[in-house]
Amino acid sequence: MGSLRLFLALSVAFGHFGMPLGFPTSDIAVQSFFVISGFYMALVLNEKYGPGSYWLFVSNRVLRLWPTYVLVLAFSFLIADNWQQVASLDLPCLAWFVASQILIVGQEIYFFLFIKDGTFAFTLHPAGMPGLLYTLAPVPQAWTLGLEFYFYLLAPFIVRRGPLVIAAIAAVSLLVRMTLIWGFGFSGEPWTYRFFPSEIALFLTGSLGYYAYSSPGNAQRRQINLLLSIAAVLLFVGLAVSQWDGISRLASLSLLLAVIVGVPRLFALTRNIAWDRYLGELSYPLYICHFLFGWILQPESAPSAYLALSLSLVASALLYRFVEQPIDRWRQGRFEKSRQPPGEPHLVQAASQA
Repeated sequence: MGSLRLFLALSVAFGHFGMPLGFPTSDIAVQSFFVISGFYMALVLNEKYGPGSYWLFVSNRVLRLWPTYVLVLAFSFLIADNWQQVASLDLPCLAWFVASQILIVGQEIYFFLFIKDGTFAFTLHPAGMPGLLYTLAPVPQAWTLGLEFYFYLLAPFIVRRGPLVIAAIAAVSLLVRMTLIWGFGFSGEPWTYRFFPSEIALFLTGSLGYYAYSSPGNAQRRQINLLLSIAAVLLFVGLAVSQWDGISRLASLSLLLAVIVGVPRLFALTRNIAWDRYLGELSYPLYICHFLFGWILQPESAPSAYLALSLSLVASALLYRFVEQPIDRWRQGRFEKSRQPPGEPHLVQAASQA
């Protein structure tokens, strides 16, 4: 599973650096991450966090993502050259922009806002609109973390309720997507994969995969795998309708379908492989820091793009070693402490890195 996560992060970086990979496309790589995140959240909520641990779960998820992000954000603000446009905003808009940068949540709205006379204006049809707020973001890909946080807030109320409830909510999410397209004509960017009510289907399909992985009986596992396969096909069709760039998109959508149905088995095969787990730990810092080296190098040729990617990988290893590992030990210590009855000695044991 870790190798797959790193491959998806590399695919996003390749797309941002203009490198000639093209498979999968960046949006499908991101949506595959959503599926994997849904699987892991169902795993930890069902097997690690018990009842009454809502805020511990949410805060530990924030600690998993925010420190690396805010460190990369600080360097990106120093490097990025969009300060004049940001400074031209009126005070309320500037305050909201800075707050959303620090807190992460709200950045997906950047795709619906554009700057007009020093303030924000809203549009439901942003494709091709000049001056979109998204272009001022120093870590442009961070909007996905906002969607992750929204899912973290909702997941404890959904993913413990069993596969039928999960599948039903995913179906509603897919229906929202189709209604936006056929009922209102909202297709293409940013509706294709940046609108949380229609994207939660991907997270929940991953959560459904957890039940395929953990089902105790063969008959039950077959039923859930059938449900998972149906969900995968429906998402395949829904995403193809949302955005179709020709036959080349078929390959990326096929990969997403394979991720949906294959993650339970892949996790079972690789969960105890240390090197694979390490590669997976590099995926998030690589995903969040690669644009920083794009700001620094402005890669316009293959050698400069590969240099930016190489530096991103080195930085990812350093971020994991010196930022994420110490914080993760603290996170796991908080979890272990919450499990100890009052008055008993606290023993920190090995815990899942999820």
